[in-house]
Amino acid sequence: MSLASLFVLCRFVHFISVMQLFGACVFTRLLSPQGLSALLARKNQTLILTSACLSALTALLMVAVQAGVMGNGWTDMLNVNVWLLVLTTTFGEVWRWHMLMALVALLLILIDGLPGRFLMAMLLSAGMLIGQALIGHAAMHEGTLGVLQRTNHAVHLLSAAYWFGSLIPLLTCMRLTHQPATRPEAIVALLRFSTLGHAAVALVVLTGIANSAFILQRWPTDIHSPYELLLVCKAALVAVMVAVAIYNRYWLVPQFAHHNEHTQRRMIAVCWLEFALALLVIALVSLFATLSPN
Repeated sequence: MSLASLFVLCRFVHFISVMQLFGACVFTRLLSPQGLSALLARKNQTLILTSACLSALTALLMVAVQAGVMGNGWTDMLNVNVWLLVLTTTFGEVWRWHMLMALVALLLILIDGLPGRFLMAMLLSAGMLIGQALIGHAAMHEGTLGVLQRTNHAVHLLSAAYWFGSLIPLLTCMRLTHQPATRPEAIVALLRFSTLGHAAVALVVLTGIANSAFILQRWPTDIHSPYELLLVCKAALVAVMVAVAIYNRYWLVPQFAHHNEHTQRRMIAVCWLEFALALLVIALVSLFATLSPN
C-alpha cells in the first residue's frame, strides 16, 4: 500500500469515527428524554468508545502519513523532526488542535461516571468536524467568499454527521419501544430525531450543492475528470439516501405505531441500508478530497 492510499484509508476511518461519535452523543444526550438518556448511553457505550479510540488513533496516524509524504517515505513516518515540520504547515496548524480534541474526547469517554462526559465529547467532535472546514478544498478561497465557503462546509459536515451518526443509536431506541417502561420516552426520542432529521437532510443537500459551486464554480459535467466523476457518484448516492429516508419517514413510520413486527424489520433493514450507503459516500469523499478539482 502506498502512503497516498494509506492517507485515504485513514481519512475514511477518521471521518466515520468522528461523525459516529458526534451523532451518537447527540442522540443519547440531546434527543433522548432524561430518563432514557442514561440507558441509551450505556447501550451505546461500546460504539461511542470505539469511535473515540479510532478518531484519536487515525488523527495521529494522518500526521505520521503526512510526515512520510513530506519526508523520504515510510522511514520518516516516525521522524519527530518531520512531524514538527508537518505541524507548521496550514494542515498542521489546524491538525494540532484536531489531535488535541480527539485525545481529550477519548480521555473523557474513558473516565466512567464523569458527569457530562458525552456532552463534552459531542462538543469536541463538533469542533473536529468544524476544523475540517479550515483545510483542503474547503479553504481554497479567501476573504468573504472564503468565510462563506468554510461556514457552508462546516454546516454540511455537522448535518451529515447527525444523519449518519444517529442511525445505530436509532436502532437501539427502536428496540426500546417494545418495552412498556421505556416505550413512551423512546417514541419521544424517535420523534425528535425525525423532526431534526428533516432539517439535517435538507442542509446536507443544499450545502453539498453549495460546496460544489464554491469549488468548481460550475456544474460537474466533465466525466473525464476523476474528481468530478466521483463527485457525481457521491451526489447520486446521497439522492438514493434521501429517497430511502423519505420512504422510511412517510411510509414505514406511520405503520410502526401499530406495533407491526414486519414494519419494524423493514425499518431496521432501511436504517442499515442508509448506513451502508453513507459508508460509500464517505469513502468517495475520502478519495476525491485528495484529488485536484481542476
